[in-house]
Order: sequence, then C-alpha cells, then structure tokens
Amino acid sequence: MSRYNTKGLTIIQSALLIGYGIASCYVPILVTVLWIAIFFITVFALFKDRQEWIWYCIAASPMLEVWSRMVKGVVLMDEVGKYYLLLAILCIFIYQRRQGAAKPQYNIGAILFFCVLPSLFVNLSTFNSEQWVFNILSLLELSALLTLATRERWDIERFARTLQFGLMPIAFVVIYMVYKNPSLSGVNFTLGANFDTAAGGTNQVATVLGMSILFIMLLLLLKRPIVSIKWISYVLLAYLFFRSFLTFSRGGVFAAIVCVVIAVGFASSANAKTFIRNIAILVGFVIVGAIIFTNVDAITNNLLSQRYRGETIATISGEQEKTWNKVTSGRSSLIKADLNIFKDNFLFGVGPGGAKEYRTQYGAPPDSAAHTEVTRLMSEHGLGGLLAALAFLLFPIYWIRRQRYRLWMGVTGALFCMAILTSSHSATRTNTMAVCYTLASIPVFVRTQKKREQEAQYNIHRQ
Repeated sequence: MSRYNTKGLTIIQSALLIGYGIASCYVPILVTVLWIAIFFITVFALFKDRQEWIWYCIAASPMLEVWSRMVKGVVLMDEVGKYYLLLAILCIFIYQRRQGAAKPQYNIGAILFFCVLPSLFVNLSTFNSEQWVFNILSLLELSALLTLATRERWDIERFARTLQFGLMPIAFVVIYMVYKNPSLSGVNFTLGANFDTAAGGTNQVATVLGMSILFIMLLLLLKRPIVSIKWISYVLLAYLFFRSFLTFSRGGVFAAIVCVVIAVGFASSANAKTFIRNIAILVGFVIVGAIIFTNVDAITNNLLSQRYRGETIATISGEQEKTWNKVTSGRSSLIKADLNIFKDNFLFGVGPGGAKEYRTQYGAPPDSAAHTEVTRLMSEHGLGGLLAALAFLLFPIYWIRRQRYRLWMGVTGALFCMAILTSSHSATRTNTMAVCYTLASIPVFVRTQKKREQEAQYNIHRQ
C-alpha cells in the first residue's frame, strides 16, 4: 500500500490554489513569498527525511519560474528556477549519502558531464557568470539530477503525485494571463508571437502550457487525475489548448501534441481493452484540439492558420519568399551559424556562452541567443558537445526499451520527447528540459494487479 495520496485536488484545495493566484496578481510580493517557501520546504524536507517533497518542488519549478517572470513587480532573480535546482540537487545528494541509495541503473549523468568538461576551460579568461547560468548551468544540473535519479526507486503513486505537484502552478500562469487580458476584443493580432495574450515571453509561456497539457494527459492515462472531479481535467485541457493557440507560439503546442500521441500510442498497444479506450481518448483529443484551433483562427481573422503555415506580412505581400528560416522564426539561421562555429572550432568549441559573440559573423542576427540546445552544445563544446548531444538523444531509446510495460514506455517516451522538443525550440531558457528528462529517467516499479493480490494475501497470513 503506497503512502502517497494521488486522489487529486479537492474543491477546497483547488479554490485555495486559485485564490492565491488571484491575490498574487494584485500583490506581486506573494510570488516571492512562494519561492521563499519552496526553498524553505526543500531544506526542511531534508531534515524531516521527506525527500519526496524536494522532488515535488523540482517538478513544479518550470511553471513557477515562468510565472515569476510574467508577474511584474516581483523581487526575484530572473533565473531563480536554475538557482533553486542547485539547492535541490545538494539536498537530495545529502539525503542519499545519509540514508543510502540503490544501485545505479545507468550512467548518462556522468557521461554528459565528462563530455562537456574539457570545453568549460576554453573561455575562463573572459568568464561571464550570466552567460554560464544562461547556457551551461541547465546541462550541468541535468547531469547531476540524472546521477541522483539513477539511484531512486519509485512506485506509480509517488510518480503520479510528483506530476500532480508539477502541474499545480499552471493555475497561477493561466490566472495571470486572464488578469492581464480579460477580454480579447482589444488584442491586436498579427502574424508574430503575441505578447499580450501570453502576458509574458510567448515561447516560455507556450512551453509550460504545452507541458501542462502533457501532464494532464499522463495523469489521465495513469487514472490519477489532477482534480478529484475527473471531468474538470478535460475542461482544463481544452482551456489550455485555447490559451496556447492564442499565444501564436507554435513550439509548445506542437511538442504537447506529439508527446500526447506518443504516450497514448504506446499505452494503446498493451491489449485490446486499453487500445479501444486510449484510441477513443486520442480521437477526442484531436477533435477537441481541431475545434479549438478553428475557433481561435476565426477570432484572429485566419491569422492563426497563416502563422502555423509560416507566413509573414512580407511573404503574403510577395515582398519576400517563404523560406525555411521564415517558417522557423529565424531558428534555421541560428542552427546554421552554430554548425559553422562547430566546423571552425571542432575540438573544444568556443566555450559556454561564447557562441553568442560568434553567431553574427556566421549570418545570424546580432546578439542572438541559442534556441536549439543540440547545436549550441556543438558550437560551444566542440567534439565533446557533439558526443553529449548524441548521448542526450540516444539514451531515451535505451531507457524506453528497458521498460517492461507499454504504458510506462509511453509515459517515459512522452516526457523524453517533451524535453528534447523543448530544447530544440527554446534551448534551456526554462527548467522544462531538465525536469522532464529527469522524470522520464526515474526508475519506477509497476505493481501489477496479480502482485498486489499476492501482497494482500501475504499480509492476511501474517495477521
């Protein structure tokens, strides 16, 4: 019998969550207060031997991080999520050393670290802490988290509870979006990303909205929804799609759809009963998404569909040709620049954050930040970065193949996919990549019905 309560939020708990989100719109210091509480809970959990609380906070950090960037007037460091992960990693490390830990299941964390280690010394003479935090800290934290995760042993209840806590802060994000734009009548929609409807950085907001869509679907597949009243999950799912489309940022929506298809696809192949159930869920998911897309397209005078086709004002007027670089919002030029930097600095790269100064020389716009983590690794870490990128992309195949149950193949595959796709359109701007990749790598033991019956029978005999 698991000690983790996965019944979901009650109406009262949901009301308290919503109430805090509304209050923070008018009293921004409440965002800072919550982050202080997160840091305190993490340290307190270490002393109380409640390691799961730390993992709950880790799972919640991507959405909390984006929320804190959205709310104006918050007294916080912009990269507070990354700094929090440093504390969480330290506390879990101390806990495992003190309590003991299981045998490692893999060594991908060490592989990633040693691949990029040589290039860390390339530009130490011009060390820029801001660029290190922005570019390399997330990968180093991922390496550390994987080194700790390989010694974890969870059951489904603990995993589902962690997803539930990770999903809760989306209430704060959505409430602030509505607060900033209660009506769409005054929004000026164009063919670019819409900062008004996103109430913040569109790419980051769309990323966590997509992440929340995935978390809701995974919890439904695991039959442990976020809210005790199940139909509320479906309503929330539809509304998150609606808000995601309104941002006009495509990466988060695309990632969510692909990840959900992967999760449901694997889960459906378990047996005939689950096939019918899950395919029905997938069909409903697609139909609802299509209906919402059509309605948002109508609200925006067909600008949404043009945006998803990669159109711009210049391409529609015929002034410019629609190229792949236009379709990808300039990311193709950044990828090309990174590959050329890698070609000219093959061995050690140009060091963490160093590619930003070089990209303009290779045809990218001035002062361009990385948007694709794989090519950033190559340009800034050279051959080691290439090896790290290959390990990052190939480890999920190895780990998925090790899972015995189709449902769990779908869960891990979807989380890996969310991490990789997020890193391909917004690099490591948020904690999403590190958190989803780590959660996918947690060794989770599935207790079948037969095994539960055997344990129950054993307990009866003991009594």
